[in-house]
Parts: sequence; structure tokens; C-alpha cells
Amino acid sequence: MSPVTPQLPQHQHQHQHYYLPLPTTPLHSPALSAIDMPSPFSPATSSSSLPSERSVFPKRQPPSARSCRLHRPLHPFQFLGLIILIIISLTFIHPHSRAFATSYFSSTSNYLSDYLSDSPGSSHAISHIPPPTGGSPELPSRHKCPFYTYNRNVYFFHEGKQEQWERITPSDIRRYRSKIVDYLRGVERDGGKLVWDKSMEEGVPKEMRRGSSTRQAKGATAHTPQKDLERLKLSLHMLRNVLHSTLPVELYHFIEEFTDAALREELSNEYGITFRAVDGRRPNGKSWNIKNIAFLASNFTEFVYMDSDNLPLSDPALLFDSIEYQQSGSVFWPDLNKDHPDNAIFRILGRDCSDEHWPAEAGQIVFDKRGNNGLNLAVLHLSNHMMANEEMYGFLSYGDKDTFRFSSYALGLPYQQAPKMFASAGGYQTEGGESSLNFCGHSLVQWGLTPKSALHDPTYHPPPAFLHMILTKHRRAPLQPEKLFSHLLRPRLDGINDDRLVRTYYEWTGACFAITLKGPDGARGLDNSVGDGQGLVMQEMKDVLGGGKQWEELMDVARRFVRINQMEG
Repeated sequence: MSPVTPQLPQHQHQHQHYYLPLPTTPLHSPALSAIDMPSPFSPATSSSSLPSERSVFPKRQPPSARSCRLHRPLHPFQFLGLIILIIISLTFIHPHSRAFATSYFSSTSNYLSDYLSDSPGSSHAISHIPPPTGGSPELPSRHKCPFYTYNRNVYFFHEGKQEQWERITPSDIRRYRSKIVDYLRGVERDGGKLVWDKSMEEGVPKEMRRGSSTRQAKGATAHTPQKDLERLKLSLHMLRNVLHSTLPVELYHFIEEFTDAALREELSNEYGITFRAVDGRRPNGKSWNIKNIAFLASNFTEFVYMDSDNLPLSDPALLFDSIEYQQSGSVFWPDLNKDHPDNAIFRILGRDCSDEHWPAEAGQIVFDKRGNNGLNLAVLHLSNHMMANEEMYGFLSYGDKDTFRFSSYALGLPYQQAPKMFASAGGYQTEGGESSLNFCGHSLVQWGLTPKSALHDPTYHPPPAFLHMILTKHRRAPLQPEKLFSHLLRPRLDGINDDRLVRTYYEWTGACFAITLKGPDGARGLDNSVGDGQGLVMQEMKDVLGGGKQWEELMDVARRFVRINQMEG
């Protein structure tokens, strides 16, 4: 049977004027004024099998999905120089000559020195903030990111950060920006590249330029089985033996991990993966920085990244052909909350908080280093800087899930969001494994992207792409496997830009989370309906996957997963 995708009610479109997410940087942004960006409502490639249709949107000739060339050629070095000027000048409009940009990179310019010596009250530092009327500089952000929406006031990462954010002064902001500039200069000074070019693919076979990357969260040896290793095997089994994906796979790990040659050979032979050892393990805390290290070190120009506890539900190779991916070469999936308006990162980056996009849930990423005319590579470098300086960014960002996005903001570059909000996956059992009348969600179902064939179909809903087991892996109680992934709960109107998502929010009950509807159901014809169409939909996972082998394999994964959770170590 073919997979059954969720169908949305017809009345939802009375409130939606578009169904594809817009790039995160507006197309009319001064930071992008030199680039003729493709419309999000037109195909990302110049060739298409779709019939021609009249459109109310301006017709543009989009760039090639592979070359990402400008319509009006602009030297990448010049463009990147302008972007760096944007970071420290905060006006977002600085049309300097190439000679100025070259001088700017090669030595500390008078402009930079003057900027860094500005007094805290100068117009440079606060020109992006409306004149105060007795309130704090964060008030514009609080207006754009209402405090009591989208769980931002109860998100655990935001707790206790308020005082730290308030202590960031204008002098601190200049220090942050200066270090960003110094770091990017240092990359080039050490022989690195901030802008991708074709020379970076020399010697790399064509079939190895696009692939899938994953990482091992903790050490693994042949003598002491590790839960993370066993979960990784489940993900690789699904990828190779169920979905039959032929993408090459790189597994990144720290040098002190996977030292047993027999174990490496076993995994390589069974799943066809390549091991990549990197340095940089942190002595304390989570080593999320391995993602940035892996992305920069990888020979892959294009890659789909998955955490080791993330189960693919469709072939990741399909994501490379999606509309969203071909717009800017990077797609991120939504997380459980939105930004806090008082986070000082917005003052550092010279922008207000905005609800137009969600923080990333970085258990899966699709990325093209060539995107944005090669400047996506600079995003990876800047994110690496933020991850390496935990004392500066640790209280401003929750790891790599934020630093990729903040780096795109800093460089004025667009990225794309997946078109649908996640669903909560779980079943009717307690966190201790007893049967229950209440739904307990513990995993995220992240939906796929939009194929070219559905470009003009507002009713299209992508099938599931990933099952990220964010809480499932922490359960040690004897859970019932048949109820582990039996159901999913999602907003009825789950378009990522739909304003009515404000009525659906996640709610924690111990180690379970569900999606809760705020206010009455909005379906037409119901008593007390608010008439906006929003509500919650509970579906059986078997129906969503279309039954068949994929569903049977997921049930087998559930049984193996329960056994893994009860292992020691």
C-alpha cells in the first residue's frame, strides 16, 4: 500500500494566503539588495515539468540549483566584505568599494577602530532601536515576540537567563562583534575559505559530493555495548535495509572513540559507512560542537545530517530535490518553543526578536555549502566560532540548534524552514509503562519537504521524514513496545507560517509531552467553535505510514528500542 498522508480540511485555506514558508530574510532586505533571489512561489530551477500557470507574483528567472549564480555577477569576496561591514556597522546599508572591502579584511581599518571606540550612547550602537519612552531597549522585541505565547516563558533554557542577558552592555556588544570579525579574518589568514568554490571538490568523486552525516554521541567499544551505538544501528538499519537509501554515510566521532578495529570493520561492512575521527571533545558537558567540526571537515558539499537517535522514515535523498532546499541550500526543522524577546543575542546581532520563524530542532539538517552563492560555508564557520566560545554564547544559545540560525542572521543570509510543524509521537501508556487513557508523547515526527510536483498544490501535506526519539531514549522502565509509537498528535492546521499555531502548544507531564489546544476547537459546525479551523488531530501511526513493511519494521524497532533502554551503560 502507498503511504497515506494526512489530509487537511478545505476550510483551512480561507485564512492562509500561502502554503510554502518564506525565506527567513525578506527578499527586499537591504542586506540582500544586490542579489536577485528566487521567488518562494516559483520553481527553484529553470526547468520544470509543471504546466505554466498565471501567477500574481513577479516572474523571476531563478538561479540554477547547482550553480547558485547571481543574475548580476558579484565577486563573492566583495559581497562577504560588505556583510562583515554590516555586522559591525548595524545599519545594514554600506555600499563600499571592493578596494575598501579588501583593505578591511587584510588589516584593522580606521573604520573598525572608530566603531569600537564609540561611546555606548552613540547612534551607532542604538540606531536599530526606536527612541525609548521610559522602557527598556528590549520593548520592540517584546512587541514582536509576545511574552506569553509559544511557551517561551516556560522553556527550561530561558530559566535564570534574564539577569545574564541584562548585563550585556554596549561595550560587550562591540566586543562580541569585534571577535566575530577577528575570527572570520583568522579563517582566511590560516588558509581557510569563507566562500565555497569549485576547487573544494577537486579530487572528490562526484558520487561522494552528496551524502548523509551522523555522529556518535558517546564512546563505543566492542567490549562494553553502548546504548547510543545500538540506537545508531537501528537508524542505519532503517536507512539501508528498509528505505534502501544509497547515499554514502559518514560517521563522525572523537579520536578516543571507535578504537576497536573489529567493531569498525563490522559496521562498515554491514552498513557501508565511513568513519571520520575528529578532535575537540569537551571535558565537561555535551559535545554538540562535533556537528560543526564534522560539517566543515566533510568532503560532502551537500549533506543530510541526522542525530544517532533519529530514525529516517523516508529516503533522505528526496530532500535534495525539494522546493525549500533549492531556494537557499539550507533547511531546518522547527523546535518546541520560540525565542525569548529579552535574549541579548538580538542586540548583539542588531535585530529585534521576530516570530516569523522557529528555533531549529537540529536532530536533522539538510545543507548545501554552495548555497547563497557559496556564503553558506561562512555560516558554518561562524557557527563554529559561537560553539567554540561557550563562555560567550552558552547563555545566549542552546547549542548548535541556535548557532546556525544566529550565524545566518549575522551574515544577512536566508535559510528555509520545513513547511509543517512537527507532530508528537507516542502512545497510550504512562512513562512507567502502564496502560493509560492519556496520550504520552516522547518523540518528534518531523515531516518531509515540498516536491516540485506539489509546488502549486496548497492541499499537499508531506509524509513523515524523521522520527526523532528525544525523550524515548531516557526511558528505563519496561515500556509496552506496541504502544511506543502507536499514535501521533498534531495541529490540524500545521503550516509553519500559520498564525493559528499560537493556539497549539506543547505541555509537559513528567517525561511525556503532548500538544494542547488553547481555547475551543475551531472546526465549523461545533458548539462554541471559534471558527478558525484550528484544532488537534490524533492519528494512528500505522495509517500515516500506510501500513506494510515500513510499519512492521517500525514495530520491530520499538521492540528492540525497549530492550536497548533497559541495558546498562
